[in-house]
Amino acid sequence: MAEKRAESQPVLEIRNLKVNFSTYKGIVKALNGVDLKLYSREVLALVGESGCGKSVTAQTLIGLLPENASILEGEMILNGKNLTKKSKEEMRMLRAQAIAIVFQDPMTFLNPVLTIETQLEEVFMLQKNLLREAVAIQKAEGDVKFADLIKAKSAGSSQTDKGASKKETKKVAKKLSIDLLRMVKLPDPKRILKQYPFELSGGMRQRAMIAMAFARRPSLFIADEITTALDVTIQAQILHLLKGLRDRIDASTLMITHDLSVAAEVADRIAVMYGGNIVETALTRALFRKPFHPYTQMLLRAIPNILNPVERLESIPGTVPEMINPPPGCRFHPRCPHAMEICKGERPKLLEVEKKHEVACYLY
Repeated sequence: MAEKRAESQPVLEIRNLKVNFSTYKGIVKALNGVDLKLYSREVLALVGESGCGKSVTAQTLIGLLPENASILEGEMILNGKNLTKKSKEEMRMLRAQAIAIVFQDPMTFLNPVLTIETQLEEVFMLQKNLLREAVAIQKAEGDVKFADLIKAKSAGSSQTDKGASKKETKKVAKKLSIDLLRMVKLPDPKRILKQYPFELSGGMRQRAMIAMAFARRPSLFIADEITTALDVTIQAQILHLLKGLRDRIDASTLMITHDLSVAAEVADRIAVMYGGNIVETALTRALFRKPFHPYTQMLLRAIPNILNPVERLESIPGTVPEMINPPPGCRFHPRCPHAMEICKGERPKLLEVEKKHEVACYLY
């Protein structure tokens, strides 16, 4: 499936993205020329150590960088539109329609004094065209489900009922809310709509956030460490849910995680990040079977293997680079067992060394 997608034009393309932060200690060089592609209905996992720039990449994409951040150069092309040239108001509209993101802790982003129904219906009520489509489908077919709206979007349907009353749209919004909660596998969705966030478990809150994200029928869905705050069994349920939704929801997914096992479970492709750079991208099986970059190789050797237990796991020597004064050239060279003189002076480009397998390393 991923190989067929990779033949098409990317939904999202990031080119040479550089982002700095101004701090009292100095300039933090967070992103150092990130290159990334995401294809239609693909799940791409962005993995790496804490502080490597994964979340900064997501924040730059959605236009929510803090005031002390600046984009030095680069482009972010989403469906043919350059996001770096968009105003704050235009980015706000894109976040309301084309881009959705779910963060690590759902309790931080759900309003504690509003019911799930109020918050989910508010998302739908902002989508006037979507609700008009839903009213038109309901009148034509006698019923409407959220899956019908996904099909309508995929088919490029412009069928709308411009005469829909507020009462009709509100009724349809509630119906769609129930249907969407059912899609994210929440039990008894009618009861959950009446509840407040504090009455739900962490996993249920995260499912509610995923429902709110997909309510907009986004082109790009960003999942930023969405399983980190959950226990292992709930993590597995959320990952299983994302796998099930992947082909039912017409969206491309950028999953940010530091856990390679999570990436292996869900992703079509994996992009490995280190020190503000993408150092390797490949189809998931290819990356685990034959990693090229020394950093990726060392990451995989640090994962416990139940089929081949060892007394002591390998670790990566050294520490994550200080981003105020990062190493010149390849930022991994101080920790790399294969470092050469050229690695210390010039950053390697991300090049294809095998089909759909790119690596930024002078060894290749």
